[in-house]
Amino acid sequence: MITDLHKKLKKDVSPMYLLVGTEDFLLQEAETAIVKAALQGEIDDFNFQTYDLKEAYLSEALEDAQTPSFFGGHKVIIIKSCAFLTAQKEKIVQDIEPLFDYIENPSPFTTVVFVAPFEKLDERKKVTKALKKLVEIVECHPVEVNNLDSWITEQFSGNVSISKGAVETLKLLVGNNLSILKLECEKLQLFVGDEGEVTAELVELMVAKTIEQNVFSLIEKTAARQTTDALKILHELLYIGEEPIKVVALLASQFRLLYEIKQLSSNGYSNNQIASSVGVSPGRVFYGQKQANHFQASELKEAIRLIAKADYNMKTGQGDKVLILEMLILQMNK
Repeated sequence: MITDLHKKLKKDVSPMYLLVGTEDFLLQEAETAIVKAALQGEIDDFNFQTYDLKEAYLSEALEDAQTPSFFGGHKVIIIKSCAFLTAQKEKIVQDIEPLFDYIENPSPFTTVVFVAPFEKLDERKKVTKALKKLVEIVECHPVEVNNLDSWITEQFSGNVSISKGAVETLKLLVGNNLSILKLECEKLQLFVGDEGEVTAELVELMVAKTIEQNVFSLIEKTAARQTTDALKILHELLYIGEEPIKVVALLASQFRLLYEIKQLSSNGYSNNQIASSVGVSPGRVFYGQKQANHFQASELKEAIRLIAKADYNMKTGQGDKVLILEMLILQMNK
C-alpha cells in the first residue's frame, strides 16, 4: 500500500521496487515518492532516467543502473511496461537473463523501479518469482469505494477535517477515481482555509455532478416517493441542456442494473461477484445495492416497462418529449 511506502521511505530507500496495479494515480504517486526520497529533490538528466520497454531494451536500462552517475551520488532508473512479468505478448522481446544477475547484486548507488501496470503478474514465471522475492513490492490496484474513507480523510491537513457524511457524499459524487478525488479534496481544503470542517452540504455545493450522478439522485428521490424533489432534479437536467431521450436512456440503464443487482443478491452473490457478472465496478454495485433495497423486484420491473414505453413514445413522436419524461417520473413515483 502507498501509505506503507511513505512510512518506509522516511526510514530507508530500497535498491529495487516493483509497482504492480492498474491505478495510474497510485502508480504515479509511488514513483514520485520513491524518486523524491532517493534523490532528495536533486533531479537532473544525469541521475534520473526512464526506460519504457515498449520502445527500449531491458539490458540498456540495467547497464545504465550499473553505471555511476556523471557527478557521483545516487541515481534512479524507472523501467516501465514490464510485460515480461505477465502472460501478455511483449512489443519488444526482452532478454531477461541479465536481470537475474542484477537483482542478486543490485547497484549500491542506484534505485531501480520496475513498473508493471497490470491487474496481475504471471506467478508461474521464474523471473516473476525471483523479482518478487528480492524487491520491495508496492500494490497500486484500484481502491474499492467502501475502503476509501481513510484515504479521503488523510487528504486533509492541519486543522481541517472532513465529516463522515461529507466522505460518503464525496464517494457518491466522484466514486473511486483517485485523481479526481485528490483534486476535489484540494479544492475543498482551499475553500475551508486554515481551520474548519468539510461538511456534506459543502461537498454538495462545491463538487460538480455529472448527468449520471443527477440521474442517480433522481432515482433516490423516486425510491423515497419524493415526487417534487425528483421533478426538480429533472428540470435542472433539462435546464442545463440535457436531452430528454438521453435521460430516459440513463434511467433505463440504471433501473436494469438495479434489477440485476436485486436478482443476483437474492441468489447469494457478493458485491464483487455481482460486479464481475454485470460488468460494472464494485463501487457502483455498492451504491446500487443501497438503491435496490428501496424497491421490490416487481417495482423495478414495472419501472423498466414504463421507461421502455416512454422511450418508444419519444422515438415515434407521440407527444412532447419533456411532457413524456415528466409523466414518467410521476408514474414511477406512484
